[in-house]
Amino acid sequence: MAHIMTPEPVEDGQKSETSVAENGTDRSNVTPISPRAARELEVREGRVRAEEIFRTAEYEGEALRMGQVLRRVREALGFQLTDIAKETRIRENFLMGIERMEVQSIAPGYLKAYLLTYARYLGLPEQEVVQRYTRECGGLDEVKTAAPVPKLGQIQKQRTKWPLIVAGAAMLAAVIAAGVTAMVMMNNAPEEPLSEAPVAVSGARDSLFDNVRTETRAAVDLPLEIVAVRQGWLEVRGADGTIFLSRTLAEGETFFPRLNAGWTVSARNGGDFEWRVGDVVVGTVGPEGAQVFSLSVDEQLPRAMEALAAPAAAATKEGGAVTP
Repeated sequence: MAHIMTPEPVEDGQKSETSVAENGTDRSNVTPISPRAARELEVREGRVRAEEIFRTAEYEGEALRMGQVLRRVREALGFQLTDIAKETRIRENFLMGIERMEVQSIAPGYLKAYLLTYARYLGLPEQEVVQRYTRECGGLDEVKTAAPVPKLGQIQKQRTKWPLIVAGAAMLAAVIAAGVTAMVMMNNAPEEPLSEAPVAVSGARDSLFDNVRTETRAAVDLPLEIVAVRQGWLEVRGADGTIFLSRTLAEGETFFPRLNAGWTVSARNGGDFEWRVGDVVVGTVGPEGAQVFSLSVDEQLPRAMEALAAPAAAATKEGGAVTP
């Protein structure tokens, strides 16, 4: 806010301290600042504010997490996410996710590189940014602090703990004895009459369980994602109630929930979002215009597997039809 300062009245015949006389004309002796100098002053003040925010992790008395610190530092420096995305070649929605600490949509292995690049652009200590971000973001596993290596003088030869070794050997012998006893009892048991069922049933049963195990492994590695087909509000929670996402997503934004972890999804309009696996559409999160509350992510895995199997089954059927 600009402040207008009114000069104090002076007696007749006296000149104000803020004015000088030149050729009989009173002129102010306050030199106006140039636009360039004003811009440089603004940049310096912004840098001071940014350094204070990073050092204290606070803004207007509010404690900030590392993602919020990056955002406030960027705003203090007057940077826009669009410009940073163009210069760093990092997608704008990834930068936004880093500031909001919603990193599930970033592919594993890239987050650390993005953090280093973003910190370097903002003029912040890169390694400290990564360490603080890692410590505060519980879902980040790719950046770990190495265990301290003891100095040579601290390394001592460990003494053999014979009591523990003896106790372990005794337990091992007991387990072996129990196993041998069980085998003897099983071998001495009377043989049951063989079933007249064909042997193919056993093979079919084994094949069935193999298929179940294969489908389970495939479901764990399934790249199931939630895609916003239009702007809408979405909330994703963990099994313990932790909120991983709670905001309005723009059209085309995606989110990769963690599978087999008990996560749930809520939406104000289930028709605003779709389950997808790559280019395959599994289905909408819910009916059009209907609210969705605590929908299980894991329950969508069978639907996703069926959606992926449908094109393969159709291709197999077509191939069998043309085969003589």
